[in-house]
Parts: sequence; structure tokens; C-alpha cells
Amino acid sequence: MRTWDYQIPAVVIAFAMGVAPGTVAQNRLPGGNAGAGRALALQACTGCHVVVPDQPFKPVYVGSPRPPDFKDIANKSNVTTASLEHFLGSLPTIPQDSKMANPDLTSQEIKDVAAFIVTLRDKSRK
Repeated sequence: MRTWDYQIPAVVIAFAMGVAPGTVAQNRLPGGNAGAGRALALQACTGCHVVVPDQPFKPVYVGSPRPPDFKDIANKSNVTTASLEHFLGSLPTIPQDSKMANPDLTSQEIKDVAAFIVTLRDKSRK
């Protein structure tokens, strides 16, 4: 089958999903999409972390130590987008020393969440 034969179903699927054909490739940003990372973090991370101060509910995890707020993570001196991506991408399925299980994110989702976290840095740190 020729290459363009695969493109027709992809375009049909993209339109069915409400996505313009050119945006499928654009959504795979090399540096991550902070807006997408925020939306994902609000859905997936608020059970343990304070993602943003006005999130819909407080974290339900009450273990010790308490998981850090995303803003606190962003303001650590050694945290970079790359270090966040590495950390999130290398977590074990079963928590060990990190106390955090692998959230099973795609590489793009990891980039998006890391991009969002660094936006939370204090102005003086940026």
C-alpha cells in the first residue's frame, strides 16, 4: 500500500475527533505544552499534590511525607524542565525511595506536565 493511502484514514479520524489535519503533528511539541500539562495535572495529580492553589479539591493523600506542591517543586534550585522530564519518565511502577509511583504518562504528557510546572516558578527565579 502506498504512503498516501494511510493519510486518508488519518485525516478522516482527525476530522471525526474535531481536529484539523495539520494540528495533529503540531500537538507534538518538542518542549511541551504548558496548557495541556496543567489540564492533565489537574485531572491526574491533585489526589496527592496541590497543583494550583484554586484546584477543585484538596489532595486526599495524607501520608508522610506530604507530597510537595507543584509550586514548591518549580522553585527548587536544582529543578529544570529536563530534570522533571527525567524524574517523571523514570519512576518505578511500584513506589520505592521516591514514594511516587509511575503515573504512566506518555512522553508527550511528561513534556507537557514538566512545561507546566516550570511556569509556576516565582518571578525572581525565572
